[in-house]
Amino acid sequence: MSNLKIKRAIIAVYDKTGVADFARALVNEFDIEIISTGGTARHLKEAGIPVTMVEEVTGFPEMLDGRVKTLHPMIHAAILADRDKPEHMKTLEKHGIKPIDMVVVNLYPFEKTVADPNCTFEQAIEMIDIGGPCMLRAAAKNHKHVAVISQPEQCGQVLGEMRGTRGLVSYQTLMLLAGQVYFRTFSYDFEVSFYLLKQATARGFTVPSSEESDRRKRFVVEPFDPSSESGSLTLDWRVPLRYGENPAQAASAYLITNQSRDPVSLFAFSDQEHPEVLPPLLGGALSFNNFVDGDAALSLIKELSRAKMKKHAVAFIKHMNACGCAIGDDPVDTYRRAYLGDPIAAAGGVLCMNFPVTLDVANTVMNSFGSWGRAAGASFFKLDVWIAPYFYDDAVKFIATPTEKRKWGKHCRLLAVGQMDTPPDPNELDYKKITGGMLVQTRDLLGLNEEQWKVVTKRKPSESEISDLRFAWLVCKHTKSNAITICKDGMLLGNGAGQMSRVKSCDLAIQLARENGHGDKLKGAVAAGDAFFPVPDGPQKLIDAGITAMIHPGGGNRDADTIAVADRADIAMILTGTRHFKH
Repeated sequence: MSNLKIKRAIIAVYDKTGVADFARALVNEFDIEIISTGGTARHLKEAGIPVTMVEEVTGFPEMLDGRVKTLHPMIHAAILADRDKPEHMKTLEKHGIKPIDMVVVNLYPFEKTVADPNCTFEQAIEMIDIGGPCMLRAAAKNHKHVAVISQPEQCGQVLGEMRGTRGLVSYQTLMLLAGQVYFRTFSYDFEVSFYLLKQATARGFTVPSSEESDRRKRFVVEPFDPSSESGSLTLDWRVPLRYGENPAQAASAYLITNQSRDPVSLFAFSDQEHPEVLPPLLGGALSFNNFVDGDAALSLIKELSRAKMKKHAVAFIKHMNACGCAIGDDPVDTYRRAYLGDPIAAAGGVLCMNFPVTLDVANTVMNSFGSWGRAAGASFFKLDVWIAPYFYDDAVKFIATPTEKRKWGKHCRLLAVGQMDTPPDPNELDYKKITGGMLVQTRDLLGLNEEQWKVVTKRKPSESEISDLRFAWLVCKHTKSNAITICKDGMLLGNGAGQMSRVKSCDLAIQLARENGHGDKLKGAVAAGDAFFPVPDGPQKLIDAGITAMIHPGGGNRDADTIAVADRADIAMILTGTRHFKH
C-alpha cells in the first residue's frame, strides 16, 4: 500500500484543544485546504487560518439548529470515493466534487454530559452526535485514501509523521487510525444505548431482554466474587490508548466503579475529562505498557513502604519486573544503588520512589548517566514514567527544561500519587482475562508473615541477613515466576525473572549480578525464591556464587535434601510456608 498525500481536509471538532495549531501547520507547511463548519470554523478563522465553509461546498446552509451540516453527497462522496476505481472518480468529476483526504472529528461529549446529575433528558438527546460518527465511519471505511483523526492527541502524532515524510501518511498509520475510529464509535454507541435503556426503565417501560439490548450489560458486567456465582463488576470507560501492548492491538483504559479499589493507583491519571482525577504533571497520556509497568512499580514500592524496613525505597521496572531496587536512609544514595542495580536495563523504564522529588532529587535522577551510568557501561539514560508521592514545582521545571545532555525530561510522564504507605483495600480483587472468559481471585496481600517463618538450618541468619531476607522476599514476591532474587545491604543485585526452570532463574540472577559489577557483593548476599526448590541444584548454584542465606516457601518433597545442602555449606535457610507465584 502506498503512502497518502493530503490535499484537502475537513475539520469539525467539539474539543478544540490544539486544533488551531494543527490546522495552521496543515495550511502553512503543506498547503492543505481546510473545510470546516460552525464553531470550529469560527475558532479557526479567529486564529487567522483560511477556511472554506461547509455550506460553500454543499450549496446548502446549516439547518435544523445545526443538526444537519455535513450530511450531504458533496461531503460524503468526497470522503467515500475509492480513488483506485475510475468510475468513482468519474462520478466525482461529473458532479463537481473534490475528494477529501483527511477527516478530523471528535464527538459531542455525551458520556460527560450524562454523568452530570443535573443533566436533563433533553440535554442528553442534543448531545447525541450524528454527523460526526457518520464522517468518522465513512473515512475509516475508506482509510486507504483518507486519514481519519478521532482524538485530539492524534493530531500531533500524524503531524509529526507528515513532517518527517514531506506531507505523507503511511498506510500503517491510516489503518491504525481507522481501527481506533470504530472502537470509539462502538464505545460511544454503547453509552447512548445504555443511557436510553436506563431512562426507559426509569419511566416504567418494559425493556426486552434481547441479544441487542443486553449487549452493553454483558460488555461491562462480569462475575466478580470468586466464592459466589452472582455479583457484578461495572467498568467505566476512561480513555482510549494509542494502542495496546503492540501497535496492531487496539486498547482502552477502564475504571472499576462499583467495587473496592486500592486508594493509591495509576487510574488517577487516566483521563483529563473527569474532574475527580488528575493528569500527569508532565509528558502526556499513559500508554498501555506504561499502565502495566507503572502499576507493577507502584505495587512493589507500596509494599516496601508499608513494611517500613527503611525510610526510603526506589525501584526501576522493566516489563513488570524490578531491574533495580534499593531501600535506605538517604534518598540520593538509595536512588544511586537502585539505578546501579542494572543501569543498562533502567534506561527507558519506569522509576518509582516513595519520597517527594525535590530539586536535588530531580538533579540526581536527570544526571544519572553522567554521574554513574557511563562508568557502569550504560549507553544512555531516560525514563518513560516517573512515579513519586509528589513533585516540587522547581523540580518539575528543571525536569521539563531540556539541555544538550538531557533532553528526555519533557517527554517523561510524571505521576504524583500521594503517600504510598497507606494500607491496601483487602476487598479489591484481581482479574485475569483469558480467551473466552475471566479468572477472579483475591489479591496477594500477604507480606512479611514472619510469625510463620521457620529457620530450618543449623545456622540461624545474622541480623543483617534477616534484614536483607525481608527485602529480598518482598522484591521476589513482585517478580514474575519462576523468580529468584539476590540482594545485599538493601540493594537488588540480580533478579532472575520469568524462567521456565527455577535453576535457570538462579543462573540468570547470578549472571545479572556479575554483569552489572556486583560479583564481589555476591559473597555474603541473600537469595529469595517465590516457590520451593524441587531439588537442591538451584540452591547449590547460589551457594557456589557466595550466597550465605536463603528464603523460600518450602513444601517440596525434597525439602530435606535442600536443607542438608545448606547445612553442609553452613548456610542459613528460612521457610515461609507461603508461595508467591506471579503469572
